[in-house]
Amino acid sequence: MKPLLLVVLAIVCNVGAQVALKRGANHELGWHTLFSIPVLSGLALYAVAFVLSIRIYAAYPLSLISPLMAAAIFLLVSLASVLLFNESMTLQKMLGMSVIVLGLWLLASSA
Repeated sequence: MKPLLLVVLAIVCNVGAQVALKRGANHELGWHTLFSIPVLSGLALYAVAFVLSIRIYAAYPLSLISPLMAAAIFLLVSLASVLLFNESMTLQKMLGMSVIVLGLWLLASSA
């Protein structure tokens, strides 16, 4: 599989894991919650993202790919939070996300 596709899959799995954990976090923390479908799905998605990340780190410089993936995950989780959980998107949050996108561009252009 191509390294860039691995990056996209790892990011999607990580975002999916966070969304799944959020869905499962609506209950009190106990055995019922820990073994719920959303929490177990989140765990499985994190495991897939972990394995993919090992392959990705072998293919790209860590100083470039780790910040790029972290920023992409942050941006997509923020978007998913608004779309799926009706969380607010304030002007301050949008400005912060814009700064992250600018940082991504600077980072990518320096490679």
